[in-house]
Amino acid sequence: MDIQTILLLAILGVCLLLVLGAVFFRRTVVATVEGFSWERQVFLEKLVWVEESSLNGFPEGSQNQRTTRESYQSYEFVRSETRTITTGPNGQTTTTTEPVYQWVTRWRTKYLYEIQRWVDSRQPASSGEDHNPYWPAYVLDESVSERVHHRQERYLVHYRSARGKRFQRKLPEDAWSQVDEKETYKLKTDVFGRVRQIESDQEMPVAMPGQTM
Repeated sequence: MDIQTILLLAILGVCLLLVLGAVFFRRTVVATVEGFSWERQVFLEKLVWVEESSLNGFPEGSQNQRTTRESYQSYEFVRSETRTITTGPNGQTTTTTEPVYQWVTRWRTKYLYEIQRWVDSRQPASSGEDHNPYWPAYVLDESVSERVHHRQERYLVHYRSARGKRFQRKLPEDAWSQVDEKETYKLKTDVFGRVRQIESDQEMPVAMPGQTM
């Protein structure tokens, strides 16, 4: 076994240990709640007229329709070439036919028009470093048929251990709202220091999103 193979196996072994450590290693850290933070955002969109083009005609509902001619290059078969090759002492001949392709200039009709499309409008947002989240206030602009496309929210709990090390964890709103800032918690962290599970003396363990208990 050469040195390169040995080094490769050693690297693979280290990577495997890191993966196994990330999956199975758990360290318990006793910490208190240092604070909370949250973010909420509403993504709005509006209906506007935009310019578009097509090679297949005008779509339904379009306006300011017009056409133009444009050239384009097409790689096409243009002819066949026949070749005769003489070989051998008896003058034997072999005939082959091969296709020839070239770039050819063609013309086509391009359809230009305006059509209504939904586009991003604005994103009202609210945030705070407390335990009282609220959605931002906004009024839909009826002149552009403004509507809500989707909402986005993020809730974090900030912990601090007795040694001053800080941790944070993203939680669903219902779990986040139930965290007691006066309580002492046991944080189960992985080898990278990420919080995987939270326990308290009065509550059952809190599973992280995507984790089964």
